[in-house]
Amino acid sequence: MRPPAVPPMILLAGTSEAGKSSAGEYLAALGARRVKIRTVLVQLASGRQSYHEGIETREDFRFDEFASKLLELSDHGEAPLAVESFIDAALAKTMKRAWPAPCSIIFITAPEIVRIKRLAQARGLTANEARRIIRRKDERKRVHEQIPNWRAIADHWIDNAADIIIFRARLLDVFQTMQTSSGGIQP
Repeated sequence: MRPPAVPPMILLAGTSEAGKSSAGEYLAALGARRVKIRTVLVQLASGRQSYHEGIETREDFRFDEFASKLLELSDHGEAPLAVESFIDAALAKTMKRAWPAPCSIIFITAPEIVRIKRLAQARGLTANEARRIIRRKDERKRVHEQIPNWRAIADHWIDNAADIIIFRARLLDVFQTMQTSSGGIQP
């Protein structure tokens, strides 16, 4: 029997309301260990205290501390970690390079009109209210500035324009590839 190892990792990034949480849920149903990046950020000791969507987190932390916290959250089994929602491309690139097992970056996006519709339905908002929220989030996260960086580092780019079958098929392909590369059993 092989000793426990560091699991492979799938980093989920993307625009708001594009499907990162749905991707995390689906990957968890396939057997991945789902971790929200917020869970890690609230545990960090280094970095400046910050509030993000009502939760105290850290910014400008040490990357090695972030990696250490992720390792603590893994069960050191063969199931990949599915970590959502990366905002910063530099952090994702550093984590991919430093992670001691296979790591894949998935960037999920969707047309703005689809994102607006999803948010409006989820929160009972008008389309104009949802549009304002999404545009503020995109501005705060510097989405338009970050997109070229994400294109340069993403292993998989998924345009989630609402076809759930294609969306899940792409995620399943990544999951199976990660399982194969780590020597795990495919679902």
